[in-house]
Amino acid sequence: MMVRIKQFVSRQDPGFLLVLALCLLALWPFLSYASLPEGTDAELHIFRLHELSLLMQGGEWYPRWAPNFYHGYGYPIFNYYAPLTYYVGLFFERLPGLDAVAATKAVFISAILLAGCGMYGFVRDNWGRAAGLVAAALYVYAPYLQYIDPHARGVMPESFSFGVFALALWGVDRLRRRQTAVSWSIATFTTAAVILSHNLMGLLFFGILCAWDVWQWGVAFWSGDIELKQAMRWVSAALLLGLGLAAIFWLPVILERNEVNLNTLLGTGDNYDFRTHFLSLREMLAFSLRFDWGATEPMFRFNLGVVQWVLGLLGLAMLALRKTAVSAALLFFTLTLLVLIALMLPLSTPVWSTLFFLPFFQFPWRLLGAAAAMLAIVGGAGVAALMALLRRESGAVRKPVAAKIADWLPAVVIGAVLLLALPLSQPAPWPPFGEVNTLRMSLIEKSGRWLGTTSTADYVPVTVDTIPRRNEDVVANLFVGQPLDRVNRLAMPDDAEVVGTEVTPLHFQYHVVTPKQFRLRLFLFDFPGWEATVDGDPAETELGRPEGFLIVKVPAGEHLVDVQFKNTPARNTAVFITLGSLLVTIIAAVVLRRRQGVLLPNEPLTRVEWRLLGVTVGVTAVAVLLLHPAGWLHMNSTGQVVEAADVSLVADFGEQIALLGYDTDKTTAGPNEFLAVTLYWKAQQELDINYQSF
Repeated sequence: MMVRIKQFVSRQDPGFLLVLALCLLALWPFLSYASLPEGTDAELHIFRLHELSLLMQGGEWYPRWAPNFYHGYGYPIFNYYAPLTYYVGLFFERLPGLDAVAATKAVFISAILLAGCGMYGFVRDNWGRAAGLVAAALYVYAPYLQYIDPHARGVMPESFSFGVFALALWGVDRLRRRQTAVSWSIATFTTAAVILSHNLMGLLFFGILCAWDVWQWGVAFWSGDIELKQAMRWVSAALLLGLGLAAIFWLPVILERNEVNLNTLLGTGDNYDFRTHFLSLREMLAFSLRFDWGATEPMFRFNLGVVQWVLGLLGLAMLALRKTAVSAALLFFTLTLLVLIALMLPLSTPVWSTLFFLPFFQFPWRLLGAAAAMLAIVGGAGVAALMALLRRESGAVRKPVAAKIADWLPAVVIGAVLLLALPLSQPAPWPPFGEVNTLRMSLIEKSGRWLGTTSTADYVPVTVDTIPRRNEDVVANLFVGQPLDRVNRLAMPDDAEVVGTEVTPLHFQYHVVTPKQFRLRLFLFDFPGWEATVDGDPAETELGRPEGFLIVKVPAGEHLVDVQFKNTPARNTAVFITLGSLLVTIIAAVVLRRRQGVLLPNEPLTRVEWRLLGVTVGVTAVAVLLLHPAGWLHMNSTGQVVEAADVSLVADFGEQIALLGYDTDKTTAGPNEFLAVTLYWKAQQELDINYQSF
């Protein structure tokens, strides 16, 4: 056994250890700060994970309904929202000593590690180890991946999608190179993981994988490469089966899309209107800002990262000069990058208005994550091309300086990446998240936040004409740790008795004694899948309008009423497709089991990589041990001084709020020109009025 372990370890690429070292600075906020912050989307993902955990403990392995959400009326969040990250979180939550908060943090950490390792693997296989390490650094420290998504927004599924996309791209490319049982399985399952990771980014990344597949088919036909054509059959099959494996999620979303109100996902002139979230090229190319810990919400920029776009230009130049290896592949990622950047600029407004699915992305700047992946690949390939060019120059004219520059180039580039990432490496500390339970989530909903763990009531059943108010009788049992009481007792006959029990989280049983027939009204949103029986026989149900509650007709006498959430034909079809795809995937893996993979030579680290490691460890150590404790990477405005403001002033408004300063993007503006103004306000006392502008 020990011999096999040693053989396995000896075959592994030590470059992955360098990737782990590269990721440390990006991971540091999660490792050094306890818990997770409130007020970002991380909060709602924690409560979704907690709800899923309760459902799993109750025997619901793939629930589509969250029974405790939306004031206890229930919510079909799990039928419409990509499930992968919550199941990954469940794995961590079941580990000893971890809870939903720690598990959510573990998913964020995993996302960063997967992004680094996946990007390294793909670029290494195509352009070499040094290029792979550069690409991993460019990707992990892209501002959107390092800070905006995991910290400013707290979007766990979207952050995770960046990791699984890099892994899937690497897996699909390895299948193209060599068709083995392992490469086939990895490509198929990681493709499914991409789709299951996030509703929107999963769609985008799967589209990029399919476009990559079509591009490679084009290369095969253009070059007449028969082996590539044969390989691409397997790649196309893996993508198709990956789509099939994920059908359990996406097929009900499509077939049951009209069962919920999705109009709230689209806005006109508000925060969810894509027209209000385009970026300027100036902001995308700008440096990252230092955080002001004194601000309630520290400002940041939606930027690409300076080193990232500079190396992107390098890759583009090398491609134009035909100095790059695997030029056809690099051309694909360059074109994809240009399309993504164009879609984030105002000039793409007609495209967003024409393509019906684009407005559901809501924020054009959301494409920064995908653009970061393309930039990392193009930048890594550009560095590899420049290194090769310098070494050829050195050999041709005997210029040792050129060779030394080539040897030091990856270390210098990664050092620059880490240095420019330092301002984003120390977000403002957050207090402990606190206890996670159903009662706390219910109280958050009572305050008006996160109804159903969504901000726009995204998936309220379409049969709900009027959003019902909170009924304290329904949730009262949460204070004593008992199941919710969903019976509308005020609507019962005077002499009727109803005693409810919870068989499972999605199966409620009511013992009813009534002198006459009546309608058992439940504080439960009706939705496809809810079925009722009386004494085991199907019961007649009605829809209680305008609230959209479920009503069960109960005859006179003593009866046992069961209300249970079951699958619909659409969901059963989806399960069938997923299981069928799984079977085909396994059969194909068995067919390929005799094929041996071609292992890349396990070369020891060269001087180039050792220098790179030294720079990485040095910058990380200085940041963690000196710069972070000294507070040199951030501002800390106090009192009436705003350190970040270009213009300081004090304008008091009735001793309630004070304007302390402002910034403008330019000093003069002509007619019909846009002028961006940032105002810095401070509350002088606790306010009774909500001054929020959107």
